[in-house]
Parts: sequence; C-alpha cells; structure tokens
Amino acid sequence: MPRTWPASPFQHTIMTNDETIPSGSTGPHMTMSISALVTGGLDVDLLDAAYDDLVARNDVLRTTLEPDGAEWAQRVHPHRTARLHRTGAAASEAQSCVDAWSREPVPIDRPPLVRGQVVALDDGSHLVNLVFHHVHTDPPSLVLAVAELGALYTARLAGDPLPPPPLQYGPYSARRAAITAPTLDADRDHWRATVDGARPLDLSTGRDRSTPPSSGVLRLDVLDEREAAALEKWALRRRTTVFGTLFTAFCLAAADRSTTRDVLVNTVFEQRAHPDVRTLIGPFLHPSVLRVRVPEGATWSSMTPVVREAVGAAYARAHVPGFDVLRLHPDVIRAVETEPVGLCVFQYLPYSGLEDSFAYGPATARVLARTQAGPTGDVGLMFRLHRRSSGSVCATVTYDRRDLAEPAVRDLFADFAARLREPLAERAPRTGSPSRPRDTAAPQRDSAPVT
Repeated sequence: MPRTWPASPFQHTIMTNDETIPSGSTGPHMTMSISALVTGGLDVDLLDAAYDDLVARNDVLRTTLEPDGAEWAQRVHPHRTARLHRTGAAASEAQSCVDAWSREPVPIDRPPLVRGQVVALDDGSHLVNLVFHHVHTDPPSLVLAVAELGALYTARLAGDPLPPPPLQYGPYSARRAAITAPTLDADRDHWRATVDGARPLDLSTGRDRSTPPSSGVLRLDVLDEREAAALEKWALRRRTTVFGTLFTAFCLAAADRSTTRDVLVNTVFEQRAHPDVRTLIGPFLHPSVLRVRVPEGATWSSMTPVVREAVGAAYARAHVPGFDVLRLHPDVIRAVETEPVGLCVFQYLPYSGLEDSFAYGPATARVLARTQAGPTGDVGLMFRLHRRSSGSVCATVTYDRRDLAEPAVRDLFADFAARLREPLAERAPRTGSPSRPRDTAAPQRDSAPVT
C-alpha cells in the first residue's frame, strides 16, 4: 500500500498560508489542545502504552506534509515509540499545567504529530493533556482522541486489543480528490463569478499596521436550550439549517455596520457523514468562502432563501479551498491584507465535547477544556459558535484590537443575538411536527463510499 497521499483541501490551505500570512502554517495560532481530568485509579504505565497505541493506530499522527510540485502531499512515516511526558503538581495548579503545556506548538516536520502529558495531582487524580497541530486535527478530533485513548487503555487492561480503524485519513483524502476532480474547473469558474468585486467587511474606521496583532477574546452565551431547540424547528420549517439561520442573523447585523452591505467571510464545513470517518482523528473540515449581499430593508423572509442558496452552493464546492478561492481575485487578497478588519471568519460546529466523560478502565475522564487554532494578523474578526452538550449555543468571538474596540464587538454581537431571536417570536404554524433537523452546516453530501 502506498504511504503517500494527496493533501486534503484543508491541509493544502494550512500549508499555503505562509504565502500570505507570516508563519501561517507553523505559528502558535495553529496549536489545538484538549485536557481531561481522570478520577479513580489510573495505571500511568498502562496509559503510556495506550498513548503509544494511539499514535500507532492513527496514520495522521505520523504524517508530515511535503511539497509535491505545485501541490502538497501527505507522507506517512513508520511508527516509533511515543511516550507521555510525566510530571506532578498540586491540584490547585492544574490549570497552570494545562496552560503551560498548551502554549508550546507541535512541530509539523517530524512524528509524532501530538504531544501528550499526564500530570499526577496531589489529590490522587490525573490530568491528561494532548496538543496537536491544526493540520492534523479538527475540533471534534480533540474529543475523539481523548475517547480513543480511554478505549485503548481499557482494552489493554482487559488484554483485548482494539481492531484497527476501518479507514485512514490519507486514503480518505485520495478518494475525495478522485470524486471531486471531474468538476474542479467548473467549480473554480463558479467561485470566480461569486467572489468577483467582493471586499472585506468595513466594520472599522482605520487599521494601524505599525503595531503587532493584539487579540481580544469574548466568550458569550447565544441561545439557551429552549431557544436553540425552537431555532432548529424554525430552520426546518424554512427548509434551511441551523448554520444557515445563524449566518442569516450575522449577515443582517453586519450589513447594518457596513457601507457596502456586502458580507464576505471565510468559514468551514465539517464533513463526517460517512460512518467510517465519524470517529476518525483528522482534519475533516473544508475551508470555504461565503458571500452574501444584503439589500437595505432586508428581512428574515427575504434573506433566508438567499443565504440558503449561498451556503448550499459553497458546501457543494468546498473542495476548492477558501484561500484558493481568494487567490483567484488578487484585488480581494490585497484588500484583506490592507483594509480594516481584513478577513472575517464565521464558524459553527455543532458539537463541543466539553464536560463529556469517558471510561478509562474503572476510572472516568471528564473533558475540562480545549483550545482551537487562533487568529492571525489578517483575521480581524472571528465568530465561532458551538453547541454545548446541554443543547445551548455559545460563542467565542476573537478580534484584533488594532481594528476593533471591545464595545464595538459587543455591540455587533448584541445585534446578532437580537436578530437571532426575531424568528423565535414568530408563531409556529399548526401543522404536523417535523422531524428533528440534522445539526450541521449544510445538507451532508459526503456519503459516497470512500473505501
């Protein structure tokens, strides 16, 4: 079996970031981490062996990205023993351990492409920290890694090894590339027409390039469980998705602050519909671009079908990476690099995994925290929305302080949240109860066989 595979669209985007963003593929903004607190008896030597199993079992954690002409290729390296870093600390210092371990980036030029740590706390519990590079993982993969590590540990306790995964990330990428190749030229033509004449959101009055980026972060509640459930039902009645509904509210709020009323954002679509990849570690995100023009006086009724069409068209062509789309328009790239706010990112991933629990033999691991890849100097505003296990929706809003002051960001978010509640005030029609919609960014089309 060959050990070299084409890079996925997401990996291609990360590795070509250096062309427009300094240290775009290697900077600390590409670090992702997850921490779990394990309570109950834990055999650290056995956990260390299970960690080695995790790296051996997942090719993506032994894969480097290498140039292949004008493209990039994944090269899977033979497995070499991987070990957890072991240390101890007071329980009161657990968060400091998490922060310190998570700050150090993971090198992407040599396996293993994960750094693992186990901290023995003085109350008898253990802290497990895993750090990845974004080119090898995505937010759902963080939780999947904690779950798989627990399953491997439990299997070693029982003396019953787990079977290998049904699929690896490299063959999956090759299969997806073969499926999308016939329409690639037509899809690029679509993006040329869609992005032609676009400009970044002009939410700021100026940009000071003489100072380095300085990120501000807001963590905010968006919808409680009842409101989120009601929004799902509203979206289903309008034949749209939760993602489409959230983005409609963002478009309405952002357009009111823009002189052009032209909303251009980068986004990602998660594509894990095929059963063989739902529990596989890897970057199953497809970076894409959304552009929506919002006329004066636009309403939910007028914008919902417009956004639905834009999201559906982007999802169907998400195999053309978002940065490749922008590169088709040098004028847009120049605007992103020079105009206030620059690139705006809007994301919704339905599942966060926070507070989930997993069996580690007789012990229990509870996810405490996770961090995602952060912004760069060319990302002026980033809206990240997540669904909690309780069903509520929360947001992490990151912004560049050179472009936007915190009151302006809070004002935009408040308008977004208010817009989002407008459909909830509508009286539902008295018809049969529809089935629960899929909580995804767009209708899943990733169901073709990939083996």
